[in-house]
Amino acid sequence: MTELKITAYKCKKCGRVHYPKHERCLNCKHREFEVIKPEGKAKLVAYTQIFNLPWGFDERFLIIGVGQFENGVKAMGQIKADSLDSIKSGMTLDASWEPVRYIYEEPVYGLKFAPIS
Repeated sequence: MTELKITAYKCKKCGRVHYPKHERCLNCKHREFEVIKPEGKAKLVAYTQIFNLPWGFDERFLIIGVGQFENGVKAMGQIKADSLDSIKSGMTLDASWEPVRYIYEEPVYGLKFAPIS
């Protein structure tokens, strides 16, 4: 797995994982956090298909989803699939950090998920 450029934050008091960072824990209001990175495979929590894409995307549509990694980090990214027919909640995903679109021929990187058969 490539290194994911995502930094999550785990509350030092109650252990709740936050991504992105908040000034206070959403659970216990504590202000001290431990920096953590996503680890392991991800499980698909939710997904949708978007047809009205912003400038810079060459695809007709995108399938995006929220994946929960083995250490509790949840993050949203593109799902590499041709249709929703091959996607279902709870499936296992591999995560990678790669170009999601190009602006003036320069790559913009983001999280992509690949379903594991």
